[in-house]
Amino acid sequence: MLILNEITLDLKENYEKMLGDIPTSFYRFSNIFMAKDCSHLKYADIDGAFCLMALPPTSLEDAYGFFPFNAEEAKLRHAFQTLRKEIGIKRFYIPSEKLPQIESECPEMFSVEISRGDFDYVYSTQELIQLSGKKYHAKKNHYSKFVNTYDYEYIPVNKKNFDQCRPMMDRWFAQHSDVNNVFFDEKQVINTLIENFDQLELRAGALKVNGEVCAFSIGELSSPDTAHIIIEKADIQYNGAYAAINREFLANAWVDTVFVNREEDMGHEGLRKAKESYHPVRFNEVYKLTFKND
Repeated sequence: MLILNEITLDLKENYEKMLGDIPTSFYRFSNIFMAKDCSHLKYADIDGAFCLMALPPTSLEDAYGFFPFNAEEAKLRHAFQTLRKEIGIKRFYIPSEKLPQIESECPEMFSVEISRGDFDYVYSTQELIQLSGKKYHAKKNHYSKFVNTYDYEYIPVNKKNFDQCRPMMDRWFAQHSDVNNVFFDEKQVINTLIENFDQLELRAGALKVNGEVCAFSIGELSSPDTAHIIIEKADIQYNGAYAAINREFLANAWVDTVFVNREEDMGHEGLRKAKESYHPVRFNEVYKLTFKND
């Protein structure tokens, strides 16, 4: 019988070594740790393979797995089969970088399909800071509207001063009661990030108007040249607030990076349209594997 283990901070160093240069935000340790409770994440050791999975208490029909990292040659197939037999997991979400290994070591085991809603949107940092050219004309107008309307201040944020952001955050969630699902509680996620801010090596920033926070963002350095934006929230009663926090956070905290990963659209049509409007330079692709004959 498999022993299921909790996701703890002391896994971070070893997990990131196993992750290597895989850029997918879905797999970042910060994302896994922040969602460990609401996404019901556990891991098991299967002959040395690190097998991470989401196991909602409501129904295993909703369960899914990640790629089994650290599996020795010829043991990847065994890890997948064990998760299917002992836990009941039927589907896995994997980064495109691991697809060749799946095809090589697990031929004919899975049906493979693109999981478009889980693709990361990756942008040029400098393009999103400068907002120059015709393609960013609308974004520049939104940003300029904010700058010209409000006497604002950008401030770095950390665990010690995040309480300044809470009134605006509470208002945002009161107005967006439909953002959560069986796998995600965004307010809980933000609290977990802030509680473990230093250990997760995060950076954050906020915009203040008349002494009150109207927008904030939280991110991390996911590779030497790439910023990863994990959370972004703004009060839309301030015209252009989202455009402003997007640009100001990059300009103040991430100016030395080349790219910025702004995560997936989760299949939401409106969010996809918004993310596409910032003109990504590439996507980090994700695929869904489903056991055949299930």
